[in-house]
Amino acid sequence: MTRSILSGLLGLLSVVAMASLPSACESGGVGDPCLPEDEYDPQFAGFKVTEENIESRSFQCQTRICLVNHFQGRVSCPLGQEAPAPCDPDNPASCGDRGECVLSGAVEPANCAGNQDCRCQTDDDCYGEGWSCDADGMCKAHVCRPLNEEGKFVGCQDPTADDNEGKVCCVPGTEDPVASPVCGQCAPGSQRNAQQAVYCSCRCGVADGEPEDPNFNFCECPQGFTCSEIRPNVGLGDPLLTGKYCIKKGSQFESEGECADVPGRVNSDQCAGF
Repeated sequence: MTRSILSGLLGLLSVVAMASLPSACESGGVGDPCLPEDEYDPQFAGFKVTEENIESRSFQCQTRICLVNHFQGRVSCPLGQEAPAPCDPDNPASCGDRGECVLSGAVEPANCAGNQDCRCQTDDDCYGEGWSCDADGMCKAHVCRPLNEEGKFVGCQDPTADDNEGKVCCVPGTEDPVASPVCGQCAPGSQRNAQQAVYCSCRCGVADGEPEDPNFNFCECPQGFTCSEIRPNVGLGDPLLTGKYCIKKGSQFESEGECADVPGRVNSDQCAGF
């Protein structure tokens, strides 16, 4: 399933859900788990602990806000992974002892800039080694998917499983491997793992130093949550997404050093921790 199809389905579901919502910003569902839409992109390498992300049209959340509060990696892939080897789908032996050559995913070209009718013309319009432009104008990636001793796929990492060792990152809901290297999540004690840093939230106040906005229906944070500034207003992006959001008590981000112990993949150039 391609990124564009998934995005279309997600958008349709969001529109249907939004039609039944009241106009006020509600706090119901704050703290519910959510999976950011970015993770359906097979080339998405994961979030960085130094950044925040506010998905404002999440159909998974009653509040429509899926908050990524200084989290590292992918929610769907706790241990992360090294970059899978690219391969040639026309040459079954191109993976050698690294497994089988499979399609990772198909996405729009890199230079689309939101143009829904954008199509690639040549492989150069795509994302580098391992990517090719197919007859439909979509960029496709083929990578080596590892096999076990019995010749079967080793499996996808599962955030609800106790043991993900040796398994790979997959596009959620599929066995399509992610085509990028992914950092491992920060350890639970850091307050920066998925459970403590990625969940449904709501906007509870304006950014520090900004005048109050009587026209916005801010929510009240439920018990166990505190109203904390997540996105200062620096004059970029949607001003209605700046300000304070409900976060779990004790999970305020202080520094990258909080993400010290990382049980999964760590790379000093890309991942925080050790």
